[in-house]
Amino acid sequence: MFFQRKKVGPEYYLERGEECLGRGDYHWALESFNKAIEFNPNFEMAYYKRAEVYEKLGKTREAVWDYIKFLEVDHRIPGTAQDLKEALKEGINIARMDLQRNKGKEEILSYGVPSLLVELIEGYDPEGTYTDNRFYDLSLSWLEKSPTKNRYYTGFVQLMKKDFDKAIKDFDKAIEENPENPNTYYFRGIALIKKMKTLGKFKEVSEEALSNFEQALRKGFRWRICPGCGYRTSSTLNFCMRCGKNLLVGK
Repeated sequence: MFFQRKKVGPEYYLERGEECLGRGDYHWALESFNKAIEFNPNFEMAYYKRAEVYEKLGKTREAVWDYIKFLEVDHRIPGTAQDLKEALKEGINIARMDLQRNKGKEEILSYGVPSLLVELIEGYDPEGTYTDNRFYDLSLSWLEKSPTKNRYYTGFVQLMKKDFDKAIKDFDKAIEENPENPNTYYFRGIALIKKMKTLGKFKEVSEEALSNFEQALRKGFRWRICPGCGYRTSSTLNFCMRCGKNLLVGK
């Protein structure tokens, strides 16, 4: 087996991981960096190199968290990199100063948060289980600091956090900002359904949710929508695979 040898330290596994990463053997590279971190949870370069592996594997969320962890545990003396982006790219000589560390974290968040939110929006399932509250809280913090303050994204994150009242308010603001975004109407309808399900009053808002779904379709929403549970599908079926209701279809 790959690791069948006498007990060694984290530097050994970091070196082996870098060898595997260099030749494109991402499975063993990941195993190696995991081992290095298991030996030393504060081994900053193991987090950085593992983030590179996650990027290669298309696991953006995991990569972002490892980059942030790298910044949190890095205690080396600042080097002579031209700028922080270059230092982050190369994984060397990250500054110890809090101001510089915070700047680096913001750069990582600016890279990660929008792409992860788009990924979540594209793959959203009304019946799915979403419990990544650490990421949601981090997203809200970043969105509030963002100069654009995109309320569509904020509403979606509140929806994921199950704070449906805040989600609905943010979607209302998002519609004021951009009334042509069909996704906003769809997710506002989802928030209404979710809210009333928690109160046991689903029937009271079905018409309002239905109105939102119909508006989404009028604005060009590319999915078929179940008016009962919010399930969306790109198939040509005319009924919901979840609850059996007839699907709403755009013109």
